[in-house]
Amino acid sequence: MAARSARWHDALKLALQKEEGMKNVFQLATSDVDNTTPHVRSHILRDHIIHTSLPSLPLLLTSTDIRTPKVTQIKYNPSHRVEAHFWINTTNEQFRVSGRAAIYPSPDLKEKKGIEGVGEVYDAFRSQGWDWEDERRKQFDSVGAHMRASWCRPVPGSPMDSYSDAEKWPVKVAKPGEEGYDTKDYEEALGNFALLLIDPIEVDYVELGVIPNRRTKFVRQESDDQRWKEMILVP
Repeated sequence: MAARSARWHDALKLALQKEEGMKNVFQLATSDVDNTTPHVRSHILRDHIIHTSLPSLPLLLTSTDIRTPKVTQIKYNPSHRVEAHFWINTTNEQFRVSGRAAIYPSPDLKEKKGIEGVGEVYDAFRSQGWDWEDERRKQFDSVGAHMRASWCRPVPGSPMDSYSDAEKWPVKVAKPGEEGYDTKDYEEALGNFALLLIDPIEVDYVELGVIPNRRTKFVRQESDDQRWKEMILVP
């Protein structure tokens, strides 16, 4: 039997395509080191990373500033578990994707803040010589100059004396070949930019756009014959 994509992932991609306004926005939840205080913030889904031999096991790719507290929260959670929440207003669908996080920062950092991806998906990419640093640089250059400038600011969440302090920060960071390119600003922003990947383990999918409403839970399996076990739940 030919390998197939995951049903929940097909539904998510279709819903994101139908969404109007700002697309690919989701909320990422982490917990403090003591696992007692939750933290949530909005992220942009930048890509779906799928190995050709494992189409039913996608990695969800976003990015972060390596200096943010979320990196510490994820790193010191023994399982590196996070949860991504997607609400698609156009279709009235909700996806809660729980999984293991991996973080790939600049290899030039003195302090090791990254989290190496583990499991068969990452093993498959390693076997073909996949380079996450190449992917990090590609993703960094794919965002706009205004967005790149956000990684050229002081540490996110650190105190400021005045809102006007922000007027001193770069507004745009051009990439090589673009007008206004500045090596120092570009390298500083690139150094703070990191990939954050989610390797899904459980997905709670709610369809409120149909009557009666539907809710399905997908749990990842180790079996090659059945990658995702589906359970119908009360919405």
